[in-house]
Amino acid sequence: MRKIAIFFYLITSVLLLCQVSNAELLVADDFKGKLKDKYWKGQKESWDIKNEHLEIHRVAGDGNGAEDFGYGIVEFENFGLRLDFYLFSDPQPSKMELLFRASEDLHFYQLIITPSDGFGRPNSARWYKREGEDRGTWNEYIDFRDEFPIPIQTKEWYTLALLGKGSNFELYIKKQGELSFEKVSDLSDVKNLHPKGVLGFHTNQLQHYYIDNLFLYDRPNEVSLAVEPHGKLAVTWAELKQ
Repeated sequence: MRKIAIFFYLITSVLLLCQVSNAELLVADDFKGKLKDKYWKGQKESWDIKNEHLEIHRVAGDGNGAEDFGYGIVEFENFGLRLDFYLFSDPQPSKMELLFRASEDLHFYQLIITPSDGFGRPNSARWYKREGEDRGTWNEYIDFRDEFPIPIQTKEWYTLALLGKGSNFELYIKKQGELSFEKVSDLSDVKNLHPKGVLGFHTNQLQHYYIDNLFLYDRPNEVSLAVEPHGKLAVTWAELKQ
C-alpha cells in the first residue's frame, strides 16, 4: 500500500512539473538600468527609470493625450500578473492606473487604485473599459467597484496580483513583506470586449507612482497567492514512509 501511495505521488509530481514547464513567463522586469525594449514601448513624456523603479509621472495634460498612455510590447490572453507599486503624495495623493489587454488605438481594460487618503473614492479598486478614440466609451464597471480589505496608503509599497482567464478577472493585494494576498474584487465582462492585448500604464495631471518587480505569466495560476511552508515536500515524503 505504501509503495502504491509513493508511486501515485511521483506520478502526480511529474504531471505538475509538466504543467509548470508548459507555462511561459512573458515579462520579468526589475527596471534596473534602462527601459527594456523587448518588453516596453513606454512613453518618453511620462515614463522613466528612476532609483531602479519605473516612474510614471505627468505634471500637465488632461489624461486623454497620447503622452498620457504608455504601453508594453508583449501580447497576452489568459494571464497572471504580479507587480509592486508605490504611490506618491506630491502635491496630492496619487492614483495608480493599470491598463491590460490594451492596444495603442485606445482599446483596453483599466484598473484604477485610489489610496485611502485619495480623492474620489478613497481606498478603492475600480474597473474601466475603453473602446477607441471616442472618450464616451471610457466607462466604469460600477457594479464591480470595491474597497480594499487593507488601507492603501501613499508612501508605502504594495504588491498586486491580477489574474485573468477569458472574460473573468480577479484582483488581490498585500502590503510588501506580508506572506499572503487578500482578495479585493472580481470583474466579469460578458462581452469579452478585449480578449487580447498588452500591458500599459495611464497617468494624468498630478499623478505620480512607481512600478517594480513586474512578472507576467501566460496562465493565472502561475502567480502564487501565498507562501508555501518550507520543507513541505519533505514532510509529505515522511508521511508516506510511515
